[in-house]
Amino acid sequence: MYSLILNDKPKRVEFQMRILERSGLGEETCLPPAIHYIPPTPTMNEATSEAQMVIFSAMDDLFKKTGIMPKDINILIVNCSLFSPAPSLSAVVINKYKLRSNIKSFNLSGMGCNAGLISVELARDLLQVHPNSNAIIISTEIIMPNHYKGNERAMLLPNCLFRMGSAAILMSNGRSDQWRAKYKLSHLVRTHRGADAQN
Repeated sequence: MYSLILNDKPKRVEFQMRILERSGLGEETCLPPAIHYIPPTPTMNEATSEAQMVIFSAMDDLFKKTGIMPKDINILIVNCSLFSPAPSLSAVVINKYKLRSNIKSFNLSGMGCNAGLISVELARDLLQVHPNSNAIIISTEIIMPNHYKGNERAMLLPNCLFRMGSAAILMSNGRSDQWRAKYKLSHLVRTHRGADAQN
């Protein structure tokens, strides 16, 4: 695909091919459909379609595996670092699954790779003050609008390493759920060293 689009930039193509060959990514990883177009079309509609595809499949799997009903969700947290559309991704999920009208909903954006941990911390804090509640955390990265077309090697790396995907987890503080839970969150530590001038 790259050689068809970038035949006038052979060094860029060679670099990306070397990274892809050494990345360890398997055949089951995929890129958004719009990146396969010639030329690629990174539109807002394509990015929204990618978000819905990965988030809805993660939610469907979660509901199927846990047997929980959408009406039983009290807290929804969605994190996506680089894609922050209007309406928000959390609003799209609420609308799609007809979640309860009094749901506590959070959409976290612009927090980089730390967003997943921040989401878990937020869910933990909310579950501490809302007894007998269920929280869903959806973590994703929508790569379509951030596909880099320049020549800077460091910026080309994400093109080679990031793929489509989303994960959804259910956290609960209900007494009846402690026997069927896979894991127990017993300790969470997050540090922020942004103020440290040496970093």
